[in-house]
Amino acid sequence: MALTKNALLKLKKIHNLSSFVNSGNHRKKLLHLAKQHIIEIEYLYEKKDPHADIETGDLAVLCFEIILESNKNPDQVLEKCFLRYEKKLSELARQLKVQ
Repeated sequence: MALTKNALLKLKKIHNLSSFVNSGNHRKKLLHLAKQHIIEIEYLYEKKDPHADIETGDLAVLCFEIILESNKNPDQVLEKCFLRYEKKLSELARQLKVQ
């Protein structure tokens, strides 16, 4: 399990509140907010502002909300992603060693 039970419960509660507050096309609103956060994160990291890490955490919450919006289990999605990243990065590392 990638997320604790408590974290998953908090995410679901946040998602329910977000769905209520951002009625209409919720996924579209979440994607818009994610884009805004990326711009802000880039700006804050360029300034070496430590608040960039908090904004990055906010982006992670938005990403988990997008997963929940699709009625998917974030742990299952993360496990698939971890496997994909490990496989791809291992292959890239092998290619670098050969060069």
